[in-house]
Amino acid sequence: MIFLRVEPIAKLHAHEKTGILRSVARAGASRPNPADGGLPKGAGEEVGSQLASKGRFCGAKSFAIGSILIPFVFLAACSTPKEKKERCLNISFHIQPATFDPRKSGDFISSTLICLVYEGLARCLSDGTVELALAESVEISEDKRVYTFRLKEAFWTDGRRISAYDFESSWKTILNPKFPSLCPYLLYPIQNGEKCAKGEMDLDQVGVRALNEKTLQITLERPTPYFLSLTAFPVFLPVPSDIDRENPEWEKKLDLIASGPFRIEKMIPNSEIVLVKNESYWNAKNVALDEIHIRIISDETTAFQMFERGMIDWMGAPLSPLPPDALEKLKKRQELQFHPCAATTFCAFNTETFPFSNRHMRKAFSYAINRKEIVEKVTQMGQLPATRCLPPTLFKNQNKALIPSYAPEVARIHFEKGLEELGISKETLNEITLSFKPGQIDKRVAQTLQRHWKKTLGVNVKLQLIDYKTHMHRLHGRDYQISLACWIAQFHDPINILERFKDRHNPKNYPGWENERYSKLLDAASFENDLKARFELLEEAEALLADEMPLAPLYHWSNPSLSSPRLFSLTTTPSGGVLFEKCFVK
Repeated sequence: MIFLRVEPIAKLHAHEKTGILRSVARAGASRPNPADGGLPKGAGEEVGSQLASKGRFCGAKSFAIGSILIPFVFLAACSTPKEKKERCLNISFHIQPATFDPRKSGDFISSTLICLVYEGLARCLSDGTVELALAESVEISEDKRVYTFRLKEAFWTDGRRISAYDFESSWKTILNPKFPSLCPYLLYPIQNGEKCAKGEMDLDQVGVRALNEKTLQITLERPTPYFLSLTAFPVFLPVPSDIDRENPEWEKKLDLIASGPFRIEKMIPNSEIVLVKNESYWNAKNVALDEIHIRIISDETTAFQMFERGMIDWMGAPLSPLPPDALEKLKKRQELQFHPCAATTFCAFNTETFPFSNRHMRKAFSYAINRKEIVEKVTQMGQLPATRCLPPTLFKNQNKALIPSYAPEVARIHFEKGLEELGISKETLNEITLSFKPGQIDKRVAQTLQRHWKKTLGVNVKLQLIDYKTHMHRLHGRDYQISLACWIAQFHDPINILERFKDRHNPKNYPGWENERYSKLLDAASFENDLKARFELLEEAEALLADEMPLAPLYHWSNPSLSSPRLFSLTTTPSGGVLFEKCFVK
């Protein structure tokens, strides 16, 4: 066995010994058995329905929110108890969450909410390491392929115990080819996971097995150094094993059975979501907040005005982007903070359609982009011009550019070669369409790209604004020519971004590109135990991706946010999740 130990609210330590990974529970975090004395009633006052009234917002003076990866959220005690009205956090989302089912999660907004309502085996800390959550301990075999988790005594909000069978059922459902999961590939490290997801093997042969109610055993295809981090990602958070059978429309009805620090009390689509403290949560005693009020506000300026009036306590990208017109003035504000984020905005080229099936055309459109102008005159918040596909936080000490920041002359050369190979002239090239989702920054970036392509290539590009849900549907279905998109690393390893291009059928492979040599490099990296050699293989794969150019990276994120003066000690995860754990209140 590999010996690992988790200290309370600390990082994972790996040792060259045999043993067990244990989480040390916070003081007072144990839960009584509801069967012995009855399940405690849910906390939180009934929330009024007045939407326009400032009075329905609570003053958030004592709270702690944590988030991981994309982001995973947990709470910890912040201060001594305050009055009820002071234990409420007010935040905003710029769009309605796309799903409330962890198994279908994949976007940042949905993942944020899901991790407030559900809990998994582990959670991530601000330095990117993990600690156990629902797992009490984990044994790792000598060959690092078998993980045996022992679960805590924890309960769903309906009083039933959270069991290993819930995990087994949820994970196998994700790998069912008929289930609409966006991230089945995250479970591919599990033995036979990829074969099951592709319909090549029965689900009963996947390496996920509940030995009993409190013991879950996972067998991997091969040693996977980031597997524990994966278990903290939202898609790995379970739902009750019988929920689909007993209540097939539970998600539409919002009949959610929670396991995390909060439960949904109220939801008005595209308007507001009210969360209240989950008294059934195993660590409820250390949850500082009683309520979280989430307003769905699509307009950045409106959200900012509400922050200025004290109606919102925290706003920031990508949950609630700041208005671009206010950015220059905000730079002088003490409330403004910047958080590193393993995320990149890019142009996806649909390689399955004309003319971007041609590599030279893709390079022409990429090299014609002036990335420095975009970050200095459009986004204006410390973003880095993207001269590599992956954000720099995923590759340490790697600053070599793989893509020119701006090369108009080279762009024209590739454009002429592309026209020649396609057998057309610039005059007969049909109008190109660039799709993008709502948002002031996205609109201005799209307008800037339109101008760059006209200036350098003489090409007219039509801009197409589409709603967020349709935008994502078209990306997954490759129903576009060029589309603005972004990715946020779900765990802190380059493979997380690179692996989506291994299979053109992956819905997260927006360009629909795949390459045999690229796939072999990723396969070799997955079998490589030497970390330096593994990263060299991944760097070679990234270089190939940059050369083939199925996408044009624009800029790497540096997330700006505004925080109320009442909130202190704010930290972030390497993947961009904002942590309010151990916060202090004036």
